[in-house]
Amino acid sequence: MTDGFKIGEQARHDGKSFFWEMLETLVSSVIVILVIYSTVAFPELVVGSSMEPSFYTGERILVEKLSKHFTSFKRGDVVVLHPPGNDNIDYVKRVVGVSGDVVKIFDCKVYIKNGEESFLYEENYLKDGVCTEGGAKIKDGRSFKIEADNFLVMGDNREHSMDSRAFGLVSKERILGKVVFKFWPLSKAGFIFIYNL
Repeated sequence: MTDGFKIGEQARHDGKSFFWEMLETLVSSVIVILVIYSTVAFPELVVGSSMEPSFYTGERILVEKLSKHFTSFKRGDVVVLHPPGNDNIDYVKRVVGVSGDVVKIFDCKVYIKNGEESFLYEENYLKDGVCTEGGAKIKDGRSFKIEADNFLVMGDNREHSMDSRAFGLVSKERILGKVVFKFWPLSKAGFIFIYNL
């Protein structure tokens, strides 16, 4: 009887130990996830057609937000941002112009001058025949300079994108981070590379 009592007591003790270990693991995991989410990266759901054909509604992406504190965004980066005046919505857009660029939208194309260098900005991620036109904030045929820590962002689906052409340039503080990985659907999973510099 003594042996049976000891075995039963040991089983209860092991059960409690297992419960506390599981609880400790769960709490630790939640803390790690929260720290990563608040400082390193977060998942984002793509909604809308503004970034087609690069990203479609329902796809899930990973947004890295640590490097923006050490380096600047580059032309071609895909970013997640809050548009000016609205902290409650996230937009997925592509950086087209960076600080110091003088940009002109003309004849369906984007022209950039930075220092002594002037060029037609080649955007090989766009569908053939896509026309980039100006909007309420950025007019066709008018050159403008992008000031420090500001960016010109546009959707890849230019005809169906609410972007800098409508709401103006975006300050660095309003950019949450850079899209680095597409993880859903699994058939399209992979790292996101910069197309243009």
